[in-house]
Amino acid sequence: MKNISLKNNYMLDISPTSASLIHTIASATAIVAALISASAVILAHMAAEVQNRHAESSIETATQATQNAKDAAAQSKLQIVALTQQNLELSTKLEAEKTERLKVASTLKPRKLTPEALAAFTALAAELSEKKTTPTVLINVTRNDDEILQFSKQIAVALTKAGVQVQIKKLTSMKDITGTQVVLYSGPGDQALERAFRNTHLDFQILRSSKHPRVNIQDQDSQDITAFISVYPKGVPQ
Repeated sequence: MKNISLKNNYMLDISPTSASLIHTIASATAIVAALISASAVILAHMAAEVQNRHAESSIETATQATQNAKDAAAQSKLQIVALTQQNLELSTKLEAEKTERLKVASTLKPRKLTPEALAAFTALAAELSEKKTTPTVLINVTRNDDEILQFSKQIAVALTKAGVQVQIKKLTSMKDITGTQVVLYSGPGDQALERAFRNTHLDFQILRSSKHPRVNIQDQDSQDITAFISVYPKGVPQ
């Protein structure tokens, strides 16, 4: 009996109103906790959404940057190709202009026998000496022109040194012909003369004729000539 009375002494006297208030507070607390939990879930979901969107944006940005880089590289390649083509066209144009300038300079520069041509006439001298042959050549100066006269004299001197009998005449010709024409006839040393003129590698127009023309050489009786050389105005190299 004593123990029962002790228990009763420690029990709180809670009125129905207090109990209802405690219940209400407990329910509100539970609701608040639920709301906080839900908010946390929502916030976590929103954070995840933001992260996903940020990741998608980063990927899209990276993809766009990659595409931009590819486009820039393609554009640079096109520019390089265009510049290369322009440089090639410019080089071709400059080379053509250089060739044209050389042609003009060559036209203005007087003709002369080159070392290779002189060597060819030296070889002619040795061949004619070996065969004991003295061909006769007539050189025709077609115009009263210093350049034509000087080049004719160079040919005459080279042939004379080679053992050829040379006669120079001035038979004016106004034909529209340029360069130097060498007409060969069958006679002493004709083949040796042809080889010599071809070996000069100069702009000689070499022809063959079946005729047998004769000329007077240094007040001597007329004799057959082996070659008739006509020196015309200098032509433009092709």
